[in-house]
Amino acid sequence: MNSFIMADMTDKQRQSPETKASRTGKNTAGNARFSGPKDPKPKDRNREPKRPRKVTRDYLMNYATWYLERFAASRARLEKLMRSKIRLSVAEYGTDPDEAVEWMNSVLSACEKAGFINDDAYAKGRARSLLRRGKAMRVIAADLASRGIASDQIDTALTALKAEADDAAYEEVRGTDPNIAAAAAYARRRRLGPWRRPDIREEKRDKDMAALARQGFGYDTATRIINSEIEELEDLLSMIDGI
Repeated sequence: MNSFIMADMTDKQRQSPETKASRTGKNTAGNARFSGPKDPKPKDRNREPKRPRKVTRDYLMNYATWYLERFAASRARLEKLMRSKIRLSVAEYGTDPDEAVEWMNSVLSACEKAGFINDDAYAKGRARSLLRRGKAMRVIAADLASRGIASDQIDTALTALKAEADDAAYEEVRGTDPNIAAAAAYARRRRLGPWRRPDIREEKRDKDMAALARQGFGYDTATRIINSEIEELEDLLSMIDGI
């Protein structure tokens, strides 16, 4: 597979009036450069916008390789990006859109066969990352759906995540809903409830409850976390810290 080669784009530095004067042998007296009004920076109004690249199959392959080397992505995400490239090429160069879509599908299939695109692995990795950040399960499901992951793959990813969290949990909390552990992780990360200073904890209680509600956690879960002490949540957090 070809590797994508990016052209280096280096902007020329504009010289200050002092630098130009020193190169021509002209010296400014004293601190004259600070006493007078500053020259406004010239605006390059004549700079033309960068033209889009003309799409070919090789270009799409190189782009896909470059992108996937840097970012994890679902098939749908990469397809969306390539369709954007195709639209620009059609408008700028009259590229045949049907032929370009055939190239795109060929590239996507090649990437899947090479293992560069794997929606199952992507969904599981993304779900695990979001749970660690304290996201509720329903928020994780919505995030995966927005990235083009199929519903059956989302179900598989969440089932695997629950099993992984349960395996990682201390024996005392095994079988607990991972949503509760995620709420504790979010409260810890944002310094809510038991992680607040004791002198302002009660004052901020309603605000902290609302913060958990906005993250998709129910009232009972939020109440349990905000009313607990840190020591009471340490076992629960093992579900998050161990995955």
